[in-house]
Amino acid sequence: MRSRDGYQATQWGNSADVPVPDDYDGDGKADIAIYRPSSGTFYVLRSRHVVLATQWGFSTDIPVVADYDGDGKADMAIYRQSNGTWYILGSQSGLVSTQWGFGADVPIVGAPRR
Repeated sequence: MRSRDGYQATQWGNSADVPVPDDYDGDGKADIAIYRPSSGTFYVLRSRHVVLATQWGFSTDIPVVADYDGDGKADMAIYRQSNGTWYILGSQSGLVSTQWGFGADVPIVGAPRR
Protein backbone atom coordinates (compact mmCIF):
# COMPACT_ATOMS: atom_id res chain seq x y z
CA MET A 1 0.00 0.00 0.00
CA ARG A 2 1.67 3.18 -1.16
CA SER A 3 1.08 6.48 0.59
CA ARG A 4 -0.13 8.26 -2.52
CA ASP A 5 -0.82 5.86 -5.38
CA GLY A 6 -2.67 3.08 -3.57
CA TYR A 7 -2.07 -0.64 -3.74
CA GLN A 8 0.69 -2.16 -5.88
CA ALA A 9 1.71 -5.80 -6.28
CA THR A 10 4.93 -6.81 -7.99
CA GLN A 11 6.29 -10.34 -8.25
CA TRP A 12 10.07 -10.01 -7.97
CA GLY A 13 12.39 -12.80 -6.90
CA ASN A 14 11.84 -16.22 -5.38
CA SER A 15 11.38 -17.68 -1.91
CA ALA A 16 15.13 -18.03 -1.25
CA ASP A 17 15.90 -14.37 -2.06
CA VAL A 18 16.56 -11.72 0.60
CA PRO A 19 14.59 -8.45 0.24
CA VAL A 20 16.91 -5.39 0.16
CA PRO A 21 14.67 -2.44 -0.83
CA ASP A 22 16.23 1.02 -0.78
CA ASP A 23 16.67 4.06 -3.03
CA TYR A 24 19.30 2.83 -5.49
CA ASP A 25 18.85 5.62 -8.07
CA GLY A 26 18.56 8.62 -5.74
CA ASP A 27 15.08 9.73 -6.82
CA GLY A 28 13.71 9.68 -3.26
CA LYS A 29 11.64 6.53 -3.84
CA ALA A 30 12.44 3.06 -2.56
CA ASP A 31 13.24 0.57 -5.30
CA ILE A 32 12.15 -3.07 -5.18
CA ALA A 33 15.30 -5.16 -4.77
CA ILE A 34 16.44 -8.62 -3.74
CA TYR A 35 19.75 -10.32 -3.02
CA ARG A 36 19.97 -13.86 -4.37
CA PRO A 37 22.39 -15.78 -2.11
CA SER A 38 22.68 -18.75 -4.47
CA SER A 39 24.47 -16.56 -7.04
CA GLY A 40 25.56 -13.60 -4.90
CA THR A 41 23.58 -11.27 -7.18
CA PHE A 42 21.58 -8.13 -6.45
CA TYR A 43 18.48 -7.56 -8.62
CA VAL A 44 16.99 -4.07 -8.48
CA LEU A 45 13.76 -2.91 -10.12
CA ARG A 46 14.29 0.83 -10.08
CA SER A 47 11.28 3.11 -9.72
CA ARG A 48 11.68 4.13 -13.36
CA HIS A 49 11.21 0.42 -14.33
CA VAL A 50 14.86 -0.10 -15.22
CA VAL A 51 16.30 -3.44 -14.10
CA LEU A 52 19.79 -3.65 -12.64
CA ALA A 53 21.54 -6.97 -11.93
CA THR A 54 24.93 -6.95 -10.22
CA GLN A 55 26.87 -9.97 -9.04
CA TRP A 56 28.40 -8.88 -5.74
CA GLY A 57 29.15 -11.49 -3.14
CA PHE A 58 29.07 -15.19 -2.35
CA SER A 59 26.26 -17.45 -1.19
CA THR A 60 27.39 -17.17 2.45
CA ASP A 61 27.55 -13.33 2.50
CA ILE A 62 24.99 -11.13 4.23
CA PRO A 63 23.60 -8.16 2.26
CA VAL A 64 24.05 -4.84 4.12
CA VAL A 65 22.65 -2.20 1.76
CA ALA A 66 22.89 1.46 2.84
CA ASP A 67 24.14 4.83 1.55
CA TYR A 68 27.77 4.47 2.62
CA ASP A 69 29.22 7.27 0.46
CA GLY A 70 26.57 9.89 1.33
CA ASP A 71 25.37 10.63 -2.21
CA GLY A 72 21.70 9.84 -1.55
CA LYS A 73 21.83 6.49 -3.36
CA ALA A 74 21.87 3.05 -1.76
CA ASP A 75 25.14 1.17 -2.19
CA MET A 76 25.28 -2.58 -2.72
CA ALA A 77 27.27 -4.09 0.09
CA ILE A 78 27.85 -7.43 1.74
CA TYR A 79 29.29 -8.57 5.06
CA ARG A 80 31.46 -11.68 4.88
CA GLN A 81 31.23 -13.45 8.25
CA SER A 82 34.11 -15.80 7.47
CA ASN A 83 36.62 -12.95 7.75
CA GLY A 84 34.59 -10.12 9.34
CA THR A 85 34.95 -7.89 6.27
CA TRP A 86 32.50 -5.41 4.74
CA TYR A 87 32.65 -5.13 0.93
CA ILE A 88 30.90 -2.00 -0.35
CA LEU A 89 30.28 -1.14 -3.99
CA GLY A 90 29.68 2.59 -3.59
CA SER A 91 27.71 4.41 -6.28
CA GLN A 92 30.28 7.25 -6.10
CA SER A 93 33.22 5.84 -4.17
CA GLY A 94 33.59 2.49 -5.96
CA LEU A 95 34.97 -0.56 -4.16
CA VAL A 96 35.69 -0.20 -0.46
CA SER A 97 36.51 -3.05 1.90
CA THR A 98 36.84 -2.74 5.64
CA GLN A 99 37.62 -5.44 8.16
CA TRP A 100 35.27 -4.76 11.05
CA GLY A 101 33.99 -7.67 13.07
CA PHE A 102 34.59 -11.32 13.85
CA GLY A 103 33.27 -14.48 12.24
CA ALA A 104 30.31 -14.88 14.60
CA ASP A 105 29.23 -11.21 14.42
CA VAL A 106 25.95 -10.24 12.79
CA PRO A 107 25.89 -6.87 11.00
CA ILE A 108 23.23 -4.27 11.75
CA VAL A 109 22.29 -1.76 9.05
CA GLY A 110 19.64 0.90 9.01
CA ALA A 111 21.03 4.40 9.36
CA PRO A 112 18.32 7.06 9.08
CA ARG A 113 17.92 8.83 5.74
CA ARG A 114 18.27 12.57 5.36
